[in-house]
Amino acid sequence: MTAKPPHLHREANLIQMLDPMSTDWNQALPAPDSTVTNQLVAALDFSRLNALFENFLLVMNIPIALIDLQGKVLASSRWQRACVQFHRQSEATLKRCLESDCELSKQTLHGKSYSLYRCGNGLTDCATPIMLEGQHIANLFIGQFLLKEPDPTFFRAQAAEAGFNIDDYLAAIAEIPIVDEAKLPAMLNMLASLALQFTELSLINNRYQRSLLHTEQQVQQRTQELMLQNQILSQISEGAELKTILHNLVTQVEQLHPLTHCSILLLDQDGKTLRHGAAPTLPDAYNQAIDGVTIGIGVGSCGTAAYTGEIVIVSDISTHPYWQPYQALAQLAGVKACWSQPVKNAQGKVLGTFAIYHDEIAQPSAELLEKIKAYSNLAELAIGRWLSAAQIRRLAFYDSLTGLANRRLLEEHMLQAMAASSRSQHYCGLMFIDLDNFKPVNDIYGHKKGDCLLVEMAARLRNTVRQADTVARFGGDEFIVLLRDIDPDHNRSKEHMQIIAAKITQELSRPYPLTEQCMHQCACSIGLVLFQGDNDCDELLRRADSAMYQAKNGKLNQPCWFS
Repeated sequence: MTAKPPHLHREANLIQMLDPMSTDWNQALPAPDSTVTNQLVAALDFSRLNALFENFLLVMNIPIALIDLQGKVLASSRWQRACVQFHRQSEATLKRCLESDCELSKQTLHGKSYSLYRCGNGLTDCATPIMLEGQHIANLFIGQFLLKEPDPTFFRAQAAEAGFNIDDYLAAIAEIPIVDEAKLPAMLNMLASLALQFTELSLINNRYQRSLLHTEQQVQQRTQELMLQNQILSQISEGAELKTILHNLVTQVEQLHPLTHCSILLLDQDGKTLRHGAAPTLPDAYNQAIDGVTIGIGVGSCGTAAYTGEIVIVSDISTHPYWQPYQALAQLAGVKACWSQPVKNAQGKVLGTFAIYHDEIAQPSAELLEKIKAYSNLAELAIGRWLSAAQIRRLAFYDSLTGLANRRLLEEHMLQAMAASSRSQHYCGLMFIDLDNFKPVNDIYGHKKGDCLLVEMAARLRNTVRQADTVARFGGDEFIVLLRDIDPDHNRSKEHMQIIAAKITQELSRPYPLTEQCMHQCACSIGLVLFQGDNDCDELLRRADSAMYQAKNGKLNQPCWFS
């Protein structure tokens, strides 16, 4: 072999000192793969061992290396010059080096606590396994060294065979220390103990850092969750719209739990259908398809949860029976898992559902399930407050029996109609309606039957006028109809009111079944008032009432204009 120039010798030595992984160890150690061991070793920092091994080299002139079971150098001192610049540079001597490495590794894997190997290159190596928490994670190698005075004849012949410069090679051999074999076990035991202590400290520190990071992440997430909770509670207390609150809640939850889609559905007043609440990251087509679905067992995750009142966990939508009728919808949304928590009030009544969708097959952890319950509780607060506010508004502005506007809401709508009329110069109309033969129903059949008849009359009135118009119950069997924005022409507006009054008379006079054998037919008296621009509400009602009494004193079922 042609001797390498001196600068290449120096380069090889530098590489060994700065990048021990460039050695041939990983080619020499046929160790089995161990995922657990590899993960354990990969998590540790062995850098402090480099200084320890280098100091040992300076004192004893013996190199040390800690090699994992895959041949990766974890920590090392510098190598012997005879090894780096000579034995690992020739094909013949390198082969013997690798044989030494491989044989020592095999001996440690077979359970030997101390292994000695005389290399074919005339030097000696020894190794001991490093065990951490019952796992064989690495081997500690020391060498190369001599057990006795070197034989110049052997090394001259080896230099000639490998093509080394004999004088340089013998000088490198002369640098190799001679070690008393009897002291090797104690030396290895000391080094292994030190290496193990460093490794254990590194492991403890690594686990502490991971624990600290995990704690910091938990604190950060908990802080975000509390901020979310405070934000939602603040919006609820400020009376924000339910749609806004639910949208913010869902958006914040998705930020706290990336790769998820959240949905809130509301149970309709009929208690049978689900209505869209908030699901900003699900496709509009999906939300539209779900809006109005009838609840029941097997109606996806949310329909089943709303029907049973229990949480429904579907980790694989493609195979779960609840989702078989909705596979096309799931594919449209690109979701593969859905966990739905029913939103219930303090009385246990289901108000809707809170659901988390995943793009992949997934099973929630116990911790996440608790958070889902907490999120659903926030949704319950928002929905419950909205329902309470709606109920208060109904009590304040609507008749409890018929659901029509009461006097207070009627007056509010009349003021709005007057303001609009002042701007548009369109006429508005007011009808005062009284059922002429209602009292006998209460007297003969009881107030319950009378109430049922009033509810029916209210429904007929609502169906006769436009949605923009107002139908109110004024009291007892008296009703008010407010017609908004009719026409700027007085005669056309008057004609329109007469047409509507005729329709109302016809609708209210249709027979109503009081019993299976008895049908009741109501007559009605209607007073009509036409107005434009600002007016006095009480005066308009007085005029309409006066016109109604004129109708009552006139022909039956003939509306009368205020005169």
